[in-house]
Amino acid sequence: MRIGTQNFYDRSLFSLQTRQSNLDRAQEELSTGKKILRPSDDPVASNTIIKLKSEISVSDRYVNAQGTASRFNEVEESNLSSMNVIMLRVQELLVQAGNGSLDSVSLNAIGIELDKRADELFALSNSKNSNGDYLYSGFQTNTIPYKEDKFGYAQYQGDSGQREVLVAASYKVEVNDPGNSFIDNVSSPYGHFLNTAGGGNTGTLDLSVGLVSDSTEFTQPTAPASAYQVVFSGTAPAPATSYHVIDVQTGITVTPSRNFTPGDDIQVQGISIKTDASTRAEVNDTFSITAAPGNTEKSLHWVLKQAIETMKVTGNNYTAMPNPTSTVGISGGNIIKPDEHTLADFDIILTPGAPDTVQVNEVDRSTIPVTVLSTPVPAQTYNPTGTKLEFNGIELDLAGPAPAAADTIRLDRPESSRRGQLLGDLQQDLKNAFTNVDNIRSQVGARLNTIDNEANAQFKFKEVSVTALANLEEVDIYAAMQTFQSSMTGLQASQQAFAKVQELSLFNFI
Repeated sequence: MRIGTQNFYDRSLFSLQTRQSNLDRAQEELSTGKKILRPSDDPVASNTIIKLKSEISVSDRYVNAQGTASRFNEVEESNLSSMNVIMLRVQELLVQAGNGSLDSVSLNAIGIELDKRADELFALSNSKNSNGDYLYSGFQTNTIPYKEDKFGYAQYQGDSGQREVLVAASYKVEVNDPGNSFIDNVSSPYGHFLNTAGGGNTGTLDLSVGLVSDSTEFTQPTAPASAYQVVFSGTAPAPATSYHVIDVQTGITVTPSRNFTPGDDIQVQGISIKTDASTRAEVNDTFSITAAPGNTEKSLHWVLKQAIETMKVTGNNYTAMPNPTSTVGISGGNIIKPDEHTLADFDIILTPGAPDTVQVNEVDRSTIPVTVLSTPVPAQTYNPTGTKLEFNGIELDLAGPAPAAADTIRLDRPESSRRGQLLGDLQQDLKNAFTNVDNIRSQVGARLNTIDNEANAQFKFKEVSVTALANLEEVDIYAAMQTFQSSMTGLQASQQAFAKVQELSLFNFI
């Protein structure tokens, strides 16, 4: 068979190009480490590779989200742990303060430390995470969770939102807890009270939230009105100089007329309400005092504030509370016979007549109207130049003109006993606060465990996907080296053969 020179040349050149292409392919596989360099190499495998890479990319995003969620929850867990430490110290201080032998200096020292612990707790409540977001303000991450009002009560500024991060397909985990879910909702048997200014008020007086400071006198306002009304009085046009409080439903006066100066606390059935000294009440101004919705909760910050103020409650004598129009002065109140004494509240009733009389009733102030329990001092003649009363181990001295109309003067139990009662109530509030914080810590711990589980699942999933991707895409380096070597050898042989054959000529044989 005759083979033309051009035909031979074309076939040889094709062989060289093929071997060169094979060598280039082998070299490219070695340099990239991949055996599928373009979709046309293996369309089915290429499609699978695209899907695996997408799944691995999504998995990486989940892993990053898990890291973020874990970091935020770890910050919160550390923060809550610090809160627990503070509350433990506060609990210790409240127990110490219950020691009846402590004097005002010792109580003041405890109050100073309580104030520092309250500041620490306030700072922790306004903590931020590594992104600069507030931990406890709900969705309002740029809003400081707590600010103090003019009375020093911390007020929540955030919302009830709980932010979430997607850490796995269709699974989100929380990364914060709003402060009103555990700081502001401490279970309390007395809750707190809100005030509403009367529509016709002309004064500027501001009132604080109301908190129970004497549980022995506390009672809820009568339903269905369920409100107390503070009524200010005096001589217009001068500012109001006194107030009294009525139960709206019954119309009964639950707090008789008392002298008032802005800045004084208003007392209503064991509830204490602060007033702003820079404002003023006008005559006939009114405020409605109602229980907060639910009335079973108060803020942990308020518990600590009450604890601080309780350290200022001192005194071992009974205290008389004259009315603004009282003409009789009362001194004494010492417990001179401890063996005969039991804690109680009393009303001293002065009645004008012939003769003027004085009587003492033991009363229960936690009822509307006040309940008379006994009469330790029956009506006896009142001597305006000096009348001494002894009852329940207590000694009182009365002097001054007899009133023109019947006058009832409160005689309150010693402040030290009120402090003891209030400390007991606050310790129970603090115990409930521990429960709140521990519940949130449990939730944070559960979230961290969930994140760890999802992280392990993502790790295993990614490991399987990466292995599958490698099997499809990555080249066998040893086989690729052999292919490269054989391709290079083949190319060299073809080049040498082509050169030799190209040199052949019939003229060499003439």
